[in-house]
Amino acid sequence: MKNRAFVIVLAVLLAVCGSAGVFLYVRSADTRAIAGQQAVTVLVAKERIPAGTSADSLKDLVEQQQMPKSTVPENTMSEVDSSVAKLVTSSEIPEGQLLTKALFTEQASLAKGISIPDGLIAVTVPTEAWQRAGGLIQKGSKVAVFDTFTVMDGKGNTPAGDGLSKQYERNQSTRLLLTGLEVLSVVDEKKAAEDGDVGKAIVTVAVKQADAEKLIHGQQTGTLYFALLGGKSEIAPGNGVDNRSLFGN
Repeated sequence: MKNRAFVIVLAVLLAVCGSAGVFLYVRSADTRAIAGQQAVTVLVAKERIPAGTSADSLKDLVEQQQMPKSTVPENTMSEVDSSVAKLVTSSEIPEGQLLTKALFTEQASLAKGISIPDGLIAVTVPTEAWQRAGGLIQKGSKVAVFDTFTVMDGKGNTPAGDGLSKQYERNQSTRLLLTGLEVLSVVDEKKAAEDGDVGKAIVTVAVKQADAEKLIHGQQTGTLYFALLGGKSEIAPGNGVDNRSLFGN
């Protein structure tokens, strides 16, 4: 009789424990479900946002919306805060897209990996292989730039302004234009030929405004040559050389 009573009590206890376990599990699942459905604030693009748009100018281009927490990716932004205030959009953001911090980058990083030093600007010059040391000049190289031009009649070393004309009656001159420039990139206009020839390329250098003006003007009035500088290269400005002084006469 006592054994039967013990069995009954044990069965009741097991039933109670089982019910409690089921209740706690269901309650925990409900808690997780509710947490996943909690609304969080997110930033959404109201319209197409172009690449390079500064974060501090996004006010009229984005809006806050409420979304279930479980559907929101990590690093989704709820506001434009100090962590992105000085950044720009790294690519175009379509209308309706959530804004995440991964969509922002530094201004200097936009130009296909080119980082422009503070205070300088990037200027590009189209070149042939023989104008850039046979293709030896690469990103990070230090270079000097020489300008070969037709001399204005009776004006010493002043460029005539009509490009490098080679009529025998005209005088041509070559002078150092700039030195110590850093090459930011060298982009081939087309793939090298199968025999290994190096073709045309666009050379981009970092310069101050005054040097940019010289590069652009020299490109329009003559022919520019990039010389590769080594760690111990010696170079200095001078009068250069022309047809009359080429052989020291």
